Amino acid sequence: MIDIVQGGSLRRWNISLSLRVEFCRRMASWEKTPEVILGKIFSFLSTLDKVKVFHTCSSWRKALEQASAWQQFQYSEGRIWDEIFETGIPSSLDDLEQYEVVHQSILECLERFGRYMKNISIAIRSTSSFEVYQKIVHNCFNVRNFSLISMCAEFSEMEILKCTMHEFLQRNNQIRKLEIENIDNSGVKNAPLPIGLKHSSHLHSLWIVNSFSSSLLSNLMYLMNLSELALTPHQLNFSLLKHLASLSLRDLHIVANSKTRGFYNEAISDAQWGEIRRHGPKLRVHCFLAKSHEWTEKEVFLKPSMPLTSLVYRKNVWIKYLESVCTLMTYHSKTLTTFMDFSLVHRPYNYPTPLCYEDRVDRHMIRLSRLCPRLQTLSIKEALSSAAILLMVYHNKNLTDLLVRHDMILYVNDLPDELLDDLVVKDFIEDNYERDNFENAVSSMLGTEWHTLEVSEFFEIMDLKYSKFS
Repeated sequence: MIDIVQGGSLRRWNISLSLRVEFCRRMASWEKTPEVILGKIFSFLSTLDKVKVFHTCSSWRKALEQASAWQQFQYSEGRIWDEIFETGIPSSLDDLEQYEVVHQSILECLERFGRYMKNISIAIRSTSSFEVYQKIVHNCFNVRNFSLISMCAEFSEMEILKCTMHEFLQRNNQIRKLEIENIDNSGVKNAPLPIGLKHSSHLHSLWIVNSFSSSLLSNLMYLMNLSELALTPHQLNFSLLKHLASLSLRDLHIVANSKTRGFYNEAISDAQWGEIRRHGPKLRVHCFLAKSHEWTEKEVFLKPSMPLTSLVYRKNVWIKYLESVCTLMTYHSKTLTTFMDFSLVHRPYNYPTPLCYEDRVDRHMIRLSRLCPRLQTLSIKEALSSAAILLMVYHNKNLTDLLVRHDMILYVNDLPDELLDDLVVKDFIEDNYERDNFENAVSSMLGTEWHTLEVSEFFEIMDLKYSKFS
């Protein structure tokens, strides 16, 4: 069946499959599509698919010469392998030959169309991907957003990478967003950064996580329009942050992931954080901490005057939420919006059953939700009772992103009487703590639909939110 407008009315005709195919073919003939339109369509393809189009026919190859087709260029050897090979890796000589053909085609496309590329993302993990990077350096000079993750193990490649990075960034001085991860220059003390005065007018976002660890960051003083900066803890510098916060810096990300060497040297005191905050009252600090160092849970690192907005743990050890940890969080009651822990999240902590109120962290989470009214996102690796969650959302209706796995909740109401001195609250919890009414009650308090999460759903959300930092 097909709907056709004829004579001002809608008629439904029975048309055979062959006629429908012919109808669609004539209505959408590729031969008649303007090259500029084809180029825009091709811009949504992956890098591998663009290479395939490049070798399809002369008209499509010509359409690929449109600048719009190459605004985006993403290269990841692993992703290319996933698209080519069923097993995700080359497993024979034929597979290697096939990959080499694709690789040479990508290099050819970079030579021909590199001048059009404005948004580039590349992960360097082998000689092949390093060759792709070198083509980018020599052929791309209109880049606006650039992301590079280095997985180089060879010292010689790392040295070339650092030299060519300087050349690339000096040529592309209108970059707005720059992300560089894992470019180590620990062998060169006080090495100059490849970023500086030339980038001051355009650079708005800079991520140098686990990179340039021995470099002086004084060049960053010139970045008067920088609104977002990501550093590892040992790169924190009082004079730099005070200066940038007084200009345009609004979001500071402090990242210590599994590749971070060492940790914080306590370069910024609590009084200095207070001064930074006075010079930049709109500055927000976001911490992603995957190191097992004990300072990540103490005031040694998380100073009370730090304008902490989000704190995310992803450690390879269990964190126990004692009163001291939650007290530390309440120092940031006026700024804290996110508190997450998904360390070792593949299974909940093992506790004796049944787990009584004194053995759980209910009282700490209730206190946290009461004292941090801006808190919106919360997830922990500890078991919580349904009664505690109801009390949390009753007192803090901003907790719309409360992420609770179904296997980390106990449907009990054993809260002590001092927490339930209000009869309205007491009746609300007593009526809704059991499984049947629980999710609807939480939804009504938050004013939005809420439910406990399946394990797979939880992991999907975590990856979406935080895979960038890992």
